This record gives sequence, C-alpha cells and structure tokens, in this order.
Amino acid sequence: MPASLISRMNSPRKTCGQLWVQTAHAIDRARGCCYRRAELRRVRTLPSGRLVLLLAPLLVSLWACGPVEYINQVGNKAASAVSAAKLASAERYAPYEYTAAEEYLHKAREEAGHAEYQDAIEYGRKAEDLANRARAITVDRMAKESAAATYVPKTQNEEPSTVTEDPAAAKQRERGQKAPE
Repeated sequence: MPASLISRMNSPRKTCGQLWVQTAHAIDRARGCCYRRAELRRVRTLPSGRLVLLLAPLLVSLWACGPVEYINQVGNKAASAVSAAKLASAERYAPYEYTAAEEYLHKAREEAGHAEYQDAIEYGRKAEDLANRARAITVDRMAKESAAATYVPKTQNEEPSTVTEDPAAAKQRERGQKAPE
C-alpha cells in the first residue's frame, strides 16, 4: 500500500459534520468489506495453540469413559453375577429374579450395541443386583431344604412335610427340657 493511503486511513475524517476516528475495531478492512454486519466480519476459526493441547486429553478421556465403565459393569460384574446365579440353580429356586437378571443383561448388551453406554451401564447394574438377589434366595431356599431333609421321623408312617417345628426343638421336648424361645 502506498504511504499516502496509509496516512489517510489513520487520520480522522469528517462525515456529516462530525469527526469520526477510524479504529481497528470499527472497520476491519483487511478481512473484507466494511459494510457488512459485525457478526459477519468476525473471523471464525477453531481454537489452536496451548489451549487445544491442554484440553484435548481431557476431552478424549471424557469421551472414552462410557465404554470403559460399560466393560467393567456389564462385561465383568453383571455377567459374572448372572453366571454365579445360574451355577447356584437360581432358575429353579428364584425364577423371577434370575430371568429378570438375564433379560437386563441382554438389554444392556443391546444398548451398548447402539452406543448408549449410560443406559447400558444402568441395565448392567440392575442385572447384577437381581442376579445377586436370585443367588441369595437360592442359597436360602437350599439351606431350608437341606435342614428339612436331615429330619428323621419318629415312626415309619410320619412324613417330613407334615412337621412344622424345628427338629432341635423336638429333640429337646423329648428329653423333657423347655425349648428356647
């Protein structure tokens, strides 16, 4: 640019009887026409430099949290809880809880297939909770069955299913002792 033009750009000029000083903020001639609106004159670029270098690992780590937590919750915890319930015969002793746990596990895997990791994690937690509950119910019912199976009837005609009291209390009663309450 010629020097005379530069000196005119920086000098005040008269417009409609007023003195108007041209500043870099008011009109940016280097980027285009001065008659456009200010929003259109703004330069739109992606951030660069140190800010990007500092924030990039944070953004990548936040973006990757869903799949990592999904693998931990659904792949490890929920799946092992459902398989432990199956090994404990939960489908026989706690069919509702076991079936619900299997279905929640299936739904969690389906949601992860659609990249809905937060939903998949919630379904995985429900599956784990129900599988643990099914296993606890199974262990409790099996313990009751084994306690009933160890009862020895007094006579040949007595059946174990008709007895409603505790076998230990019955033995104490036979000895003449008072049963603890």
